[in-house]
Amino acid sequence: MTKGRSQTRRKSGIKGMKLIAIKAECYALSSAATTAELKRKYPTLCRDRDFRQRKTWEYVLKTLRTHGDWIGVRVSDIETLAEKERTAVKSDLRPFTFTPERIDMDQAAENDD
Repeated sequence: MTKGRSQTRRKSGIKGMKLIAIKAECYALSSAATTAELKRKYPTLCRDRDFRQRKTWEYVLKTLRTHGDWIGVRVSDIETLAEKERTAVKSDLRPFTFTPERIDMDQAAENDD
């Protein structure tokens, strides 16, 4: 018997997706493309760390966020750009306008009781 396709496929759960997101954010903040490049750029931050564990990546991300300005990463600039992007999306929402039909529908809904 051969194994089914579902058995050979790699499982990806919430923890795996969280690790991928943390890695991607670390790479974005440090402008590194690989783990080796990250280790080369920030040897003090990455010394004696096992990058196979999620806790290590969480530590690196937390350190990059809190002390990024000290080690050369302009985290505040990145966060400002992200905030601008969020406000642009929020302001892109169309305004809600009341029409006479809407008022009639609201009154009918109130009188349903």
